[in-house]
Amino acid sequence: MSSNILAAQQTVTSFTITLASLANGAGRQSSMVDNSSTKCRRAIVYIIIKSGGTGPNAGTFCNVYLLRGDNPASSAYRTDGAGASDAAITIANALPLGAIQVSNTANALFYGEFDTGDVTTDLGPEWGIAIVNNSGQALNASGHVAEYNYIIDQSQ
Repeated sequence: MSSNILAAQQTVTSFTITLASLANGAGRQSSMVDNSSTKCRRAIVYIIIKSGGTGPNAGTFCNVYLLRGDNPASSAYRTDGAGASDAAITIANALPLGAIQVSNTANALFYGEFDTGDVTTDLGPEWGIAIVNNSGQALNASGHVAEYNYIIDQSQ
């Protein structure tokens, strides 16, 4: 008889999202992730953003949001009218996963780790992320990372 519930981490997977030179005030969504067959309820999202070359404003943020959809095949509903693919987006109602605080250091890396289980109990049939740059300047043209790792509870 099992007596422990342990979290099993799956393979880290990259989001498809273009953060290169993302303008201040602009939002970008990842391609949606089809979760209809794996049915994972929770994931950890890892983000690295690189500031632009002239230095962002100290104490500003890049905000990270969770997007969900009801059916990868039909796209009848997606948060804030998100599309299926990496594209610009305006956030109005998406669940905030968190924020990455930025200092005034030019060309620096800033890290964020977000647990989707903190904002929802189930990712649903499809999901993705959106990032809104409020750093005061465009992000760097390179050096960004956006990944996720499914966490599956297992009885052991």
